[in-house]
Formats: sequence, structure tokens, C-alpha cells
Amino acid sequence: MRAVALIAVLGAAAALAGTAWSAVDPNDPQQRHTPADTQLAQSLALRISDLAAGWKAEKQPAGSGPVCAGEPDESALVQTAKIDPSFVWTDSLTRIGSQVDIFQTAAMARKDWDLSTLKLAASCLLQEASAEFGKNVHVTLVSSKALAPPGNAERSLHYRLVLSVRATQSVRLVTDVVALGRGRITVVLHSLTLATTPLPASGLVQLAAKLAGRLDAGLGI
Repeated sequence: MRAVALIAVLGAAAALAGTAWSAVDPNDPQQRHTPADTQLAQSLALRISDLAAGWKAEKQPAGSGPVCAGEPDESALVQTAKIDPSFVWTDSLTRIGSQVDIFQTAAMARKDWDLSTLKLAASCLLQEASAEFGKNVHVTLVSSKALAPPGNAERSLHYRLVLSVRATQSVRLVTDVVALGRGRITVVLHSLTLATTPLPASGLVQLAAKLAGRLDAGLGI
């Protein structure tokens, strides 16, 4: 879940700017995926059937994106599954998706969670979005805040970050990140919208509740 707020924005930035992501970040957790945990992750993630008509699946860029200065070294951690099915609206900008991370141990999952602070997310978001959009686009962080998280998980958070992106004209992008964690598993619901056309808050709540239910069912709770 490291620098969780980057998940939504950087995929959109790469798509809009036509850039390719870099190779694996050396600070990333080790990837030792197992068939059983990958299958479990797929059962927990957001599905196209969870969404209204008009959404379509989006292919994710390969690699980790630009390295963020100041991000923690998580190379001692081991992930046994990592997926991020994401979907794009008909406007080709609005996005929603869910990243599912499964770690080798619950302690590793908690370590990753503890390192994913709002301050780090805001810093990395600004650095990496600026890198993705390029030098001819001016990117600033307008706000970052922690909102009331869902209360139905062992670990939960809700971050909202707003970016201003200006080239010939200025627009504001809003990313919401709702993360749920239990044991070895972290599920992150992420969205990206224009500030003028936000996703309904009730919609995010409903999707987060759906993912929380799958998380509990997947762990037999």
C-alpha cells in the first residue's frame, strides 16, 4: 500500500501524458507471488460488474513509476500477491480501481501500512505526478487530508488529495484512497476525478463496504 494515493493519479497521468513507467523500484517489496494468494486477491478486488454501465477495464502501465525521494525501503518485505484491476469512465479521465496486496506475514502487512502516511503520499504524489506530466505542465498540491475511514476493518483509512494541473488552462484532480486491512491483506479502493465532476460519496462508501465484505468472507470471518 506504499504511497497509496499514487495508485489512481499516476496511472491516469501516464495515460494522459503518453509516458511509460520505469522498471521495478528497488525500494519495492519483493514479489514472490503464489497461485493461491493470487487467486485470493482476485476474489477480493473490484469487478466491472460492481460498477454502472459506461465503465471499461483499463490496462495498467508496467513498472513502478518514477522513484519518489524520501520513500521508505520496503525491500525486506515479501508480497505473495499484488493486483490492481482499474476501470476508466467514458470521459477517458475518471478512474476507479482496487489494489489488493497480500504479504507473506501479517507483520509485513502492518509494516507496509504504518509506512503509508498521508505526508508521504502527498509528497510522492506531487513528485511523481509532476514527472509523469512533464516540464511543460505545472502541477501543485492543493490539499491533502485524512477523512473518517470505514469502521468495518482491522485497519482502515481514507485519504483525499487534490492536485492543480496547469498547461494552457488549469484543472483540479481529486483522488480518494480508501484502504482496508486485515491480517496479511490490504485492499485499496482508489478513484480519480475532475473536481468539477466528483464521484458521489455514497458510491465510494458502497464500494468500500462491498470490498470489506469480500475481505471478511475471504478470510472466513
